[in-house]
Amino acid sequence: MSKFKLGLAAAFGIQILILGAMLFERVNIIQNGQEVILQSQFVDPRDVFRGHYVRLNLVAGTIGEGLPGASERYNYNQPVYVSLKETENGFWVAKAVHKTFPQDIEDPVLQGIYNGKRGNTLRVRFPFDRYFAPKERALELENIRDQQKLGVVLALNGSGGGVIKGITIDGEVIYDEPLL
Repeated sequence: MSKFKLGLAAAFGIQILILGAMLFERVNIIQNGQEVILQSQFVDPRDVFRGHYVRLNLVAGTIGEGLPGASERYNYNQPVYVSLKETENGFWVAKAVHKTFPQDIEDPVLQGIYNGKRGNTLRVRFPFDRYFAPKERALELENIRDQQKLGVVLALNGSGGGVIKGITIDGEVIYDEPLL
């Protein structure tokens, strides 16, 4: 076998291993991660270049004045960590915001990006702020967005990361993320 073919096979094999590792990590988080449900609102259902999706406005990304860490100074686009607490209605909300991953708490933690302030409220953007759906489902979700409570079910990996595991409307699961 020529060196070129051997190099090509090695490059292809490395790409397969990387893809496999990414899929394994996602499946592992969905199956074994801590589950939390964040309340959200729909913002925009379509993108001409990326397809149909619903932009999620996660309530946990709004850090109100008075929460621990909210008065700290943050740089725009700085990584931050939001510890969560569960409310009576089953949704998880921000409990505190941290500049580094908090090692000494048992609360679930999400890593986000500081996205500025609106008045006295910090805004944090999370990496899972879009839910892609077929055109009909995205339009359906847009039509019911103001009438019902949307929940985004996340599986957390214990180090601030997470993936969307499902979607609920008024507490009823309407979508479960397939493992593959």
